[in-house]
Amino acid sequence: MERKDKFIVILVGVCGSGKSVVGEKVAQKLNIPFYDADAVFSEQLISDKQNTNAESSTWLPAITALIKEEFLKNGCVVSCSILKKEQRLQLAQDLDLPIDWVFMKGTYDEINQRLDKGLSQHQTESSLESDFQLLEIPKRALTVDISYSEQEMVDTILKYLARKYG
Repeated sequence: MERKDKFIVILVGVCGSGKSVVGEKVAQKLNIPFYDADAVFSEQLISDKQNTNAESSTWLPAITALIKEEFLKNGCVVSCSILKKEQRLQLAQDLDLPIDWVFMKGTYDEINQRLDKGLSQHQTESSLESDFQLLEIPKRALTVDISYSEQEMVDTILKYLARKYG
């Protein structure tokens, strides 16, 4: 898909929802880099989850800097477990760039089945429960149902971008 502007596509959802696999394939089709922010900033995320003081967050500024740097080049696709509305609003405000949000929607049972199959290395059942408690479903995002095949999810995102940007 060609576009004159640069893409910033951010896939959000709980761990185990397939953000990284789908995000990587979308990035390949758009010919831009992919970053799994949960993996890149895992130590900062763990530290921030253990520290309840929202002011101490270090991973959000780090993600912001990464995206700004990539936007200067060609844009990027990022997967991240940004579960709270406040964090998404903060990221959007700090970036002040056009962001295409994609919410990977799945039920607790669907994602737990993925965990049972070993499809997520970063997730345990207790952290899954925690993620679902924290999750504030984004209202301004393309919602992609994880019950679809990987290819259907990728196609849905690419078709959305093609319609939006012509």
